[in-house]
Amino acid sequence: MLSSLAACKASESYEVVVIDNACEPALNAAALQTPGLGALRILREMQRGKSHALNRALDEGALGEIVAVIDDDMSPAADWIQSVLSATRRLPQFDIFSGKSHVVWPAGVTVPSWAREPLAQGLLFSVYDSGSSNDVEFGIGAARFPSGNHFWFRRSVLDDGARFAHVWTTEPQFVVALRARGHRGVFVPEAGIGHRIQQELVDPRKFLDRASRFGRELAELDVRLAMRPGGSVLARIRSWLRPLRALVELGAWSIAWLVAGLRSENKRLPARARALWGIAYCRARLHPSLAKAPIAAASSRGGRGPRSGSAAR
Repeated sequence: MLSSLAACKASESYEVVVIDNACEPALNAAALQTPGLGALRILREMQRGKSHALNRALDEGALGEIVAVIDDDMSPAADWIQSVLSATRRLPQFDIFSGKSHVVWPAGVTVPSWAREPLAQGLLFSVYDSGSSNDVEFGIGAARFPSGNHFWFRRSVLDDGARFAHVWTTEPQFVVALRARGHRGVFVPEAGIGHRIQQELVDPRKFLDRASRFGRELAELDVRLAMRPGGSVLARIRSWLRPLRALVELGAWSIAWLVAGLRSENKRLPARARALWGIAYCRARLHPSLAKAPIAAASSRGGRGPRSGSAAR
């Protein structure tokens, strides 16, 4: 990842902040020095979990006006840095950004047909392409949040204390919470990046497990946002109707799970993953204690598993 960044053309100076999330042995600057790379800073966060690692970078401060979050298994295109800066300046009405991403398959892996389906690409491999050559706003004809391993934002969105929640869906919840506060996000076509996935990720069981976890955690977030002080009347009415709607939708998603078994082999698994997402989403909305939980704002416990080192600019 650092080599890819070093190969990027950059008309302005930039800093790479690497968060060492309890690596053993600890990362050191000498081992990470890469010819052509901009300034490099290493921060060490001993509490495992990506949210803790990212918050360490935000809490340390001294970040640039534009903060980009990319994982250590990403490969930015040669014009990535310039594209990030260009999009940010071109679209002053937006505060959160993401570009196009694609899977870089591991060598020697036979890619099953289901793995090329859009739902698997986004949910299991964390890549996204709006499919448009134009800018597309988050949630308007496109996903409502970007892939967590590739997005950037203006540092000013942190002024009111926004941080990454200690949940598995930490980046989606970060973006959704920012949007709920009035910040707009956009997918831009010019910034491209590859995701070098691990071989063990091409696994139907992981696909289904991720679908269920995403559905559950996003339901919890949506209910809390609907119940927050100052929420719209319409949002509160919807929250009061939540149990009834959830029961009806749960039945529909359960039927969808059964119908998915009748589909062709390459469509069956994505259809069942989508149904599992819906079932988990509905079941979470039926939980009686959900409405009493605090809005996710880096205050809960139980983060995602450790990374060997996430990077923010």
